[in-house]
Amino acid sequence: MRECLPWTECNYPNMTRNTTNMTAAEYFWKNEVLEEDPLNPDSFTHMSWKLVVCLLITWILVYISVVQGTDSLGKMAYFTAIFPYVVLTALLIVALQEKGSFDGIKFFFNPDLEKLKEIMVWYRACEQSFFSLAIGYGNIVMIASYNKFTNNVYRDAIIISVLDTFTNILAGCVIFAVLGTLSYQKNIPISDVVNHKDLGLAFVIYPQALADIKIVPQLWSLLFFIMLFTLGIGSSMSQIETILTVIKDKFPSMREKKGYLALGICIMFFILGLPLTTNVGQHILQLLNNYGVGAAVYVYATLTVIGITWIYGIRNFSNDVGFMLGSAPGIFWKTTWTFTAPIALIVIFIYGHIPTGEEADKLPLWAEIAGWLLAAVAILQIPIWAVHVIGRNPHKSIRDKILSSFRPTADWGPADPDDKARWLEMKKSPKAFKAKQSEVTVVSAVYNESFQDDDIY
Repeated sequence: MRECLPWTECNYPNMTRNTTNMTAAEYFWKNEVLEEDPLNPDSFTHMSWKLVVCLLITWILVYISVVQGTDSLGKMAYFTAIFPYVVLTALLIVALQEKGSFDGIKFFFNPDLEKLKEIMVWYRACEQSFFSLAIGYGNIVMIASYNKFTNNVYRDAIIISVLDTFTNILAGCVIFAVLGTLSYQKNIPISDVVNHKDLGLAFVIYPQALADIKIVPQLWSLLFFIMLFTLGIGSSMSQIETILTVIKDKFPSMREKKGYLALGICIMFFILGLPLTTNVGQHILQLLNNYGVGAAVYVYATLTVIGITWIYGIRNFSNDVGFMLGSAPGIFWKTTWTFTAPIALIVIFIYGHIPTGEEADKLPLWAEIAGWLLAAVAILQIPIWAVHVIGRNPHKSIRDKILSSFRPTADWGPADPDDKARWLEMKKSPKAFKAKQSEVTVVSAVYNESFQDDDIY
């Protein structure tokens, strides 16, 4: 809580502007945090021990949280879900006290509609939606597996989507209020304020703006970075828990060894994160985001939609949802899942990867090759395991093996025996089962009504 923040000009009074042509925040980020080598920007020279220590502490905290079980995950989820709203709201109120902030928010709500003609805008929007909602990562499926069988997933999905949209709007207001202030201070258009992307916005523009806050900038900077840290911890916890859940479900005998499993996985992720602590860590992060994660998750999500609606079948899926919730999805959702979503995702993905020759910050050829190799390793998991499943199928002919592999297994269905018995009854005749359930509901209502006016005591 010292008076002079590390990324302000009082730490670099002359060198920042005169010799590097950088702001103090940018200089601090690139030289003190990332420790980039200006003489060898694309070559590995060293590893930052400070980042290694931070990475180690982070994974120790993740491990301690994970071994506490799903209760700990739920408690952490409450904190990580509420705390960002508190911080963002406070930051918005503080940011609006600065001159130029309202101009920034006006700019935010007055988008350039011509950008909608660019396919990369749609691709990045889909990519951001996958990341923001954790679609395709398995986290949502893992957490939902701990719900009651009849939990209203439709309501939960709507609430999560609406809250996610609200959060993005709130964060956007905060960001553009800050950008409006910077635009006013520098006397330049808002569109020219930001020349950073990816982490640059969070670790260059934000710290610079937070340092300019007149009301205890140290406090707001501390709250902002605590918010980022807790969000990262929460995301890492859910990712580790997803892997643990898959392993424990596949090998039930491993459930008693959760602590050892979690320790091994956290150590593995710590080792995998070490390359990001080098002076070329940002280049590696860009490769992972663009290829190893972005492209792979996009493919996973697209194939998931196609697998559910076209292979398992939209009718089967709708009947299953109706069995759990008491009412099947409407025609809007069926049309969206079956046609709109898969077609739009496929078109955007294909056109989003067609080179235009106008890409900014184009990576070297070796980096492009390395990136596509990363994407291939992730995406090839699908055909590799598909061949494995087809090969283990007991049928003799290849045709029967393939057809059988695309059908549900004998143990597919609800885990609870009573629920499964009712589910199998529903599968035999969905219409008859629905009529029977309606009769049961009517009889139950009449039975309950008969006691309303009686003194049963």
